[in-house]
Amino acid sequence: MAVVIRYFGGIKLGTGGLVRAYGGVMSDCLKDAPTCVVKSKVAMVLGVPFDLLGSIYPLLQSHQVGNLKHDYDVVGDGINQIKFEVDFDKVDILEQLIKNSCHGRVTISIF
Repeated sequence: MAVVIRYFGGIKLGTGGLVRAYGGVMSDCLKDAPTCVVKSKVAMVLGVPFDLLGSIYPLLQSHQVGNLKHDYDVVGDGINQIKFEVDFDKVDILEQLIKNSCHGRVTISIF
């Protein structure tokens, strides 16, 4: 987003002149401005048996998940809960990889 503030209230440039002046200022600013890609994130929660944690963590690291939180045996029966966020465009791939590598022993919740 860009904002141009006009301090002078005169009409010397006219309507077309103002548009060209504002557009030129905006163009010059945006040429030198740093850019940042922002991707939508999706929250996921996994219920993982303890013996599968070694299989899950490499998958999560390879998909650069964020806000990773691990609660040990929170569900009971040796099931660990892993919460994290992943880029929207990686959700389906990651979900399929988890299902394939853990043979249906991991519960997956997507928010």
